[in-house]
Amino acid sequence: MRKFLFHCVLLSFTILIGSSCKKEKGVPTLPTVPPILLKEINTPSLPSPYYRFEYNMAGKPIFASFASGLFSYNIIYTGERISEMQNNIIVNKDKLQYIYGSASRVDTILYADSTGFVYKRVCFSYEGQKLIKAERQRKTADCFIIEKTMTLFYYPDGNLRELKDHRHPVNGQVEYTAVDMFEQYDDKTNVDGFSLLHNDFFEHLFLLPGVKLQENNPGKLTRTGDGLNYSIGYSYFYNDNKLPLTKTGLATISSGPDAGKTFQTRSDFSYY
Repeated sequence: MRKFLFHCVLLSFTILIGSSCKKEKGVPTLPTVPPILLKEINTPSLPSPYYRFEYNMAGKPIFASFASGLFSYNIIYTGERISEMQNNIIVNKDKLQYIYGSASRVDTILYADSTGFVYKRVCFSYEGQKLIKAERQRKTADCFIIEKTMTLFYYPDGNLRELKDHRHPVNGQVEYTAVDMFEQYDDKTNVDGFSLLHNDFFEHLFLLPGVKLQENNPGKLTRTGDGLNYSIGYSYFYNDNKLPLTKTGLATISSGPDAGKTFQTRSDFSYY
């Protein structure tokens, strides 16, 4: 049940510039859109706060935690870019080190332990502005080997249509593939799409600036592939800014001996 619940901050700024043959004083422009400052996401029966964020005066995230502090990160910037997410719990001082490509997008995140040894990395591929692949690789004696590949497909409006998660048979890991299909999006603002890339409870959380998997909120999720299959119908309650306050789901198992059984999911959101 926890696995299903588990499956259960990022805003682009737009400036309108008028064009004319000569400059004129007093040309109106649209006001700057304030960033969405997501504070917490909480889920019953899971450690609380499940996700928590803190921000600087410019609205950029400077702290993130997961599962009531199981992982807690100081987010470090070089200029306007995230350069590191530093885990600061007693038993783990890993640093997630960001490497950017020519298009100012994150190409690779290195997982370095307290000695500086890079033991994992995540490589990202894009098509236009959309993330289409995230590949997690583990360091062996002489090379990196792929242990997890996430492939993403989108609707024309930019919302995520399909997320394929393939686990490779390495280091004793059982090979399997799971596919999540998202449908029936509404027209309200999504704030939890980042968590779709963080679907391993004991793996690091990372944030990808400028990457938005879901513009809006899906009304239906269908899981197929290896393992248990299920579908979830979602309902949302929003605040006056069209931001979700509550996300509830009715899940129906569609495979195995429990096929036909249902359970409920819930996530609660708060903001600064």
